[in-house]
Amino acid sequence: MKGSKNAISHSTVPRFNVSYEFINRFEAYLKERGHTNYTRLTYLSSAKHFYSWLRTTPWSGNEISREPVQHFLEEHLPACCCPEPVYKDLKSVRAALNQVLSMEGYTRIGPDVGVTYPKIEAEIKRFDAYLKNICGHAETTRWYRRRLIKEFLIWLFGDQCICVGRITAGSLCRFVSKKSTSLCSSSMGTVVCALRAYLKFLQLNGYITPSLSATIPKPPNFSGAKLPQALTHEELNRFWSVFDLKTPVGKRDYAMARCLAELGLRCHEVADIQLDAIDWHGGILHLSETKCRRQEILPIPEKMGRALVAYLRDARPQTRSRAVFVHHRAPMGQAVRKTTVRGVVRRAFTRAGLPWSGTHILRSTAASRLLECGASLKEVADVLRHRSIDTTKIYARINLVQLAQVALSWPGRLP
Repeated sequence: MKGSKNAISHSTVPRFNVSYEFINRFEAYLKERGHTNYTRLTYLSSAKHFYSWLRTTPWSGNEISREPVQHFLEEHLPACCCPEPVYKDLKSVRAALNQVLSMEGYTRIGPDVGVTYPKIEAEIKRFDAYLKNICGHAETTRWYRRRLIKEFLIWLFGDQCICVGRITAGSLCRFVSKKSTSLCSSSMGTVVCALRAYLKFLQLNGYITPSLSATIPKPPNFSGAKLPQALTHEELNRFWSVFDLKTPVGKRDYAMARCLAELGLRCHEVADIQLDAIDWHGGILHLSETKCRRQEILPIPEKMGRALVAYLRDARPQTRSRAVFVHHRAPMGQAVRKTTVRGVVRRAFTRAGLPWSGTHILRSTAASRLLECGASLKEVADVLRHRSIDTTKIYARINLVQLAQVALSWPGRLP
């Protein structure tokens, strides 16, 4: 149909003097990943443009790698005078060439992250090794702390050498005050934790004294001032009703949501579930990629198990991936990411007319349902995989029925 994206013809793709072996291999790679016809033609056009430019460069005799791709994106594309039609949108071309790099076995090139300094980058690399090998933090936690400490070091030192003596109580307070003008108290807690982690890293290496960490202002914490939220039975039924169980994607999304609401799994834990991690005879799920990086064993609830069986038996596309949940479109058959799981839940909340956008409320809902069924705090802590039962105590306030049974009468009240 005229005007349709998928109706784009090969005549609109520029003809460059390229290697047909390379283009045919790239086209087969895109088809295997499940890209649409329009996306394949767009990516092929960008690949032909890049390959034509590559033949005029010193890299022309070498294999395609990150260095020429980076140079093409940063130097050639902004000043490109190649004959039309060619795609010059940086985001689109970078996406196409990232697929070329993936096909050739190289890591992808991300968007420009702004000004950087070699000495600060080296310090951040050492700090990240400390977070990973000494503290055992997950990648998400390390990413936030790397980003915040990098911002702090650039703010304090710029392109100068890092002088630990300049990290004082005054500089720490000024940085925290600067960040507090644009962040809420919970986000400020993340900033303070990152700074304290960096100070511990410096202390471990003998650069500072322990007393410096205590000088960082502590943001107010109002998390205990209100009851934790959980879906009511009516809201939960509305949530389940919006999943279309007649479609493969609907069955996948429903099974992922069941994992979140029945066992209180986190998004990345759902995305990382492997086929080999499910013991069907014993009704047990083995988790390895947890937040605390520990092996965990959990029972599979009946409704969650049925949702998994329905998806794996009738809806999951054929793929070599051992991940339970995979993409149903490009990249076809590859494991979903935590952002996919989070997006599924957010869209379901919107369709159900519920006012939430985060997935943690499903974890709180799982805790409240366990308490309603008579589970102890220790049992809830085991399911949610809390290291300390103090973390679980907050969920005890959800069960208002049981709280009413232990409440004392107000002094002077008539019996």
